Amino acid sequence: MPTTHLSVLGLDVQRVVTPLEAGDVDADRVRLVRDEADPEQGRDPDDCAPGAPRASAHAAKVVSERLAGRGTLDEARLPFTGSFAELYAATTDLLREAAVDGDVRVNLAGAPPQVAAAFYAARTALVDGGELERGTVSLLTVPATDRPDLAAIDDLRTLVSDVEAASDAFDEFRRVADGPAAAAVARQLRIALSDLRDALAEASGESRRSRPNSRAGRTAGARGARSNGDSPLGAMSSYVGRAREQLADLVESEAPRPDPEDTRDPNAVLDALDAWLDDESRLLAAVEENPSELVARFRTSCEARFGKFEDRATIELFASLDRFEAHLDAYLDARAQLSAAAGPVAERTTALTERAAEAATSLSELDEAGHATGESTLELDGHALSPLGDLEATILSVLAGGPPRSRQRTRRAVAAELRERAEHHGIVAGARDEETWSAFDSFCVGVARDSVTGDRFEKRLSNALAPRLDVAVEGLTANGFVTTRERERGRDALEPTDAGRLWTSTTDWESFRESVVDDLLRDCVERDEGVADA
Repeated sequence: MPTTHLSVLGLDVQRVVTPLEAGDVDADRVRLVRDEADPEQGRDPDDCAPGAPRASAHAAKVVSERLAGRGTLDEARLPFTGSFAELYAATTDLLREAAVDGDVRVNLAGAPPQVAAAFYAARTALVDGGELERGTVSLLTVPATDRPDLAAIDDLRTLVSDVEAASDAFDEFRRVADGPAAAAVARQLRIALSDLRDALAEASGESRRSRPNSRAGRTAGARGARSNGDSPLGAMSSYVGRAREQLADLVESEAPRPDPEDTRDPNAVLDALDAWLDDESRLLAAVEENPSELVARFRTSCEARFGKFEDRATIELFASLDRFEAHLDAYLDARAQLSAAAGPVAERTTALTERAAEAATSLSELDEAGHATGESTLELDGHALSPLGDLEATILSVLAGGPPRSRQRTRRAVAAELRERAEHHGIVAGARDEETWSAFDSFCVGVARDSVTGDRFEKRLSNALAPRLDVAVEGLTANGFVTTRERERGRDALEPTDAGRLWTSTTDWESFRESVVDDLLRDCVERDEGVADA
């Protein structure tokens, strides 16, 4: 008899194709079940928006490519995000249509919770109504060896994007800080250096423009050279200045720019300071060479040359030197503070950028391979809340059997359910010979025969379940089985979603009590006895 394989598409790839590729399931026809409201259907993943839309389109494309050639391959549409009644009706029609040609295998590994619940409900209705044999429709899933939380993946994509944006912004800040901002901060120091050159030239009795090695044309904002050749007094001042300079310093160099280490020529020192400023105009970098030694050498040279004079030019020279030193101290202090602040930020930004690159690579691999991998196929002929743990299943049954409850009332209801089950076992065991009782039976008999013992057990049980209940409720909420209703007064209430109600309504409650509740009760009794022994 021909077999139709329905693969519900989500963001998973590997677990959807595993049953067919591994040969666990044979199929004459493969139908990919997709959301009819998906705006990315048929689009190239690179043309879709980043995140879930691109991942969804990529998953559909990869699954189609990998399943091509395995019998007839086509698609079916279901209203994944519609009302549950609409989804249930469409799912029932799809199963009824697919079963006309033979057996149907439904892979729910990639199905959202509400879609999986609709398939369970539709299969139950068709089988219980006599339309289909129980073996005609098989629901199966593939256990995940690794299934990252999809919401966490979306948050990680956002984080990677934010880190990249922050890194780009910091790079732009560094470009501005070490470019236009550095030039603006250094401008006052350059002006002070230019003024110092002018003062030195005037004290030496010569014009800056007359010096062949002068860097006057390089400095913006300079006051400009002063010419002393326009008056007899200026000529005499120039003559006297050159004469006293020759007397004060007999060392004469022919080099265009003498090394300040080998000469006391103050102009060579100023040239070195100018060159230092050109090299060090970066606000966010530490000062590599401190110019204080050059400034000290310049002061020593000027004191040797002009210290014996008290004319206006000499006074202005040393005043200009004091101003330059003040500007230099302010500049170095600003550089030191900015560099100290920028250093850790730069290191942290670099580390975050590297980690973001690694995360982006991992996200790309998830896009390529799917969000989960699988090992073997698991048949689900019946539904007994097997994907949930004992406590989660008990909580879901309690919430489905009454009005919305706060977490505290839910915990009390679960404890009451377990006490009732313990009393049942105690009554059954009490009818037998005491020598046949197990430790568990003896405990339950005590609960059933003594209300005080039962009350103490229920209270201890309620307190012990508090932290485990919080974890279980978060798991049920994350998987779409439980939601929180906000109340204007009092505590917020928990209630099952449509998917949660369908899962509970398709459960055999007698089998549920004998398996899930009993397993949880035994676990709680063992924990309780362990605490009592301690």
